[in-house]
Amino acid sequence: MKKMKTVLGISLALGLVFTSCENHEIIPAPTPNVKLFCEFEGVINNTPVKFTQNVDGYRLDNTQAKTLLPPPSMSSAFYFAEILSPSKPASIKVGLGRLTWDASTLSTPTLEMFKNYHLNTLTPAFSNLLMDGFEVTYQDGLGKKWVSNSISTNFQNVTFSMIKQESDSNGDYSKFVCDFTCYVYHLDTVTLVLDSLPIQSAKFKGWFKR
Repeated sequence: MKKMKTVLGISLALGLVFTSCENHEIIPAPTPNVKLFCEFEGVINNTPVKFTQNVDGYRLDNTQAKTLLPPPSMSSAFYFAEILSPSKPASIKVGLGRLTWDASTLSTPTLEMFKNYHLNTLTPAFSNLLMDGFEVTYQDGLGKKWVSNSISTNFQNVTFSMIKQESDSNGDYSKFVCDFTCYVYHLDTVTLVLDSLPIQSAKFKGWFKR
């Protein structure tokens, strides 16, 4: 009987040893994935216009324009978000600038600079040719481009709201809702006639990318 108890004890001990040596599965932390959605709705030239992500191929495209200058001059960055479709000519683009920084030590603004700039630029003035402020570019169904003008005598205003900074493995984003009303202009290069059309009660939901 003692021998059987000894064998049983050894078996249990070995079982505990082998159990304690098992490898435990390590589950990695979930990878951040920013949810991005774009949409534009407004009245352009007295006609309701709406562009929605994944409808008729519409999506948002981000671009930047940077002016890099040697110190002591400050470099600058402008951010653009355009809702467009590969199968439709009509599109709408908004731009905001300029964020300034010292490019002698950094080739691009830091995340903190990017974040603070957008959080603190909620009611910018209208801008021309990448100067400080806000700009709208509308491309109509014929492919003709119309651009806002800072010296327009027509009423215009813009407000950014619901600013939210988020990041994932693909980049850093400043999500926003932009409400604006303005006129946009097209200069015929042949006749030199300047045409205009109004954009009213516009709401652009999208994001800028650092």
